[in-house]
Amino acid sequence: MAYIEFKLVCKNYDSNEKEIKALKKASFEIDKGQLVVITGPSLSGKTTILNILGGLDKQTSGNVIVDGISLDKLKGRKLTKYRRNYVGLILDDFNLLNNLTLLENVELSSQISKEKKEPTSIIKKLSLTKKKDDFIYMLTKEEKKKTLIARAICKNPKLILCDNITDNLDEKSKKQVLKLLQSLSKKDKTTIIIATNDESILPIANKIITLKNGTISDVKVNKKPKSVGDLTWWKTKAY
Repeated sequence: MAYIEFKLVCKNYDSNEKEIKALKKASFEIDKGQLVVITGPSLSGKTTILNILGGLDKQTSGNVIVDGISLDKLKGRKLTKYRRNYVGLILDDFNLLNNLTLLENVELSSQISKEKKEPTSIIKKLSLTKKKDDFIYMLTKEEKKKTLIARAICKNPKLILCDNITDNLDEKSKKQVLKLLQSLSKKDKTTIIIATNDESILPIANKIITLKNGTISDVKVNKKPKSVGDLTWWKTKAY
């Protein structure tokens, strides 16, 4: 059995009395410890998949199973427990607390984990040590993004969901972040899913899932993923 089973998932939204079909019978499987990239144009359904896997949204139909847990059956405390114990979210919205320092924001996440990673160690790996005592409002967009990444990783989740992970990052920071995620995948068997339209990062993935208009148009297995250091930087395909 795969670690993640996404079976014939549909997701519909009502907008101005019109039904929008964000996902149409989408199916794929992901094994534990894989680094997977979901790619496709904007509004193709990438973020919808992350929201469903993260327990932030429910599918309209179909089944979603993570580590043997049927997500559609989770409600209330069980759903909260799943999000707390299983998922690290790195979303496009920074969602950081401005009245706390960088370090305090990261520590908040690690405090709810039984097997947390050391916050100062992860902060150092992301070159944020000199900024750790700064409040969030004092940080640049790049520093905020890296803080969000550090917060998700320090929680030491089993599943990390990343939306537009390379946005607002320069070349050096992109390499730092992706090397860290690739290391977590290989050494800790953390399952990593990156939703992006940045095709430069596709070679590091174990599996590439391509979306178009809410449907999965292609699933490609990469038997020999490249290390992040071997990537050619950085041109993003314009859709």
